[in-house]
Amino acid sequence: MISIIIPVFNSAKTISILVDDIIKTLGENYKFEVILVNDSSRDNSEEKCKELVAKYSNITLFSLSKNVGEHNAIMAGLNKCSGEYAVTMSDDLQHSASALQELIKYGIKEKDNFDAVYTYYEKKRDSFLKNFGSKFNGFIANLLLNKPKSLYISDFRFINRFLIDEITKYKSPFTYIDGIILDITNRVGRVKVEHNERVQGKSGYTLIKMLQLWSN
Repeated sequence: MISIIIPVFNSAKTISILVDDIIKTLGENYKFEVILVNDSSRDNSEEKCKELVAKYSNITLFSLSKNVGEHNAIMAGLNKCSGEYAVTMSDDLQHSASALQELIKYGIKEKDNFDAVYTYYEKKRDSFLKNFGSKFNGFIANLLLNKPKSLYISDFRFINRFLIDEITKYKSPFTYIDGIILDITNRVGRVKVEHNERVQGKSGYTLIKMLQLWSN
């Protein structure tokens, strides 16, 4: 069983497209569940997620009472997932269902070598602020977390049950998933996938939210 955890925030126009593509692409090749964590969206994402739950038997929705940010939303999903493996991915179609399939295939193939597999991209299609934030975040992780310099920290990641169980032991509200992973294991791999442009809207990561993430 693979648990696909998707934090949902103001993605009413994209979440149905993403989940439909996941169901179609993974099909009967894998046993999987999709866990949607609505991070107190301000649009009608909640209704769209409920429609998906009614449409598919392997979709679960958890709705948070206030906006807690991507990493805490992922933590909520990890606490509820039942898979032998988990994948975390974004809700804005920058991570495609076909790239998800590549990540799962590689993660299972290398299961004896890696506890976590991160994606990286030949071309990253984000805004200047988001790209700058990612580079700065990687620089800080190199200094403080002994992150391998070749490793790109992405929110599109594959982890095994050992890591799921260890991550969910963390009880502080100041959650930084990648910091926890790198504190637990050095068995981390990477795989190149395609990175798409945002279909609509803009990233939820403002400068203030990036500063909060760095402080975590």
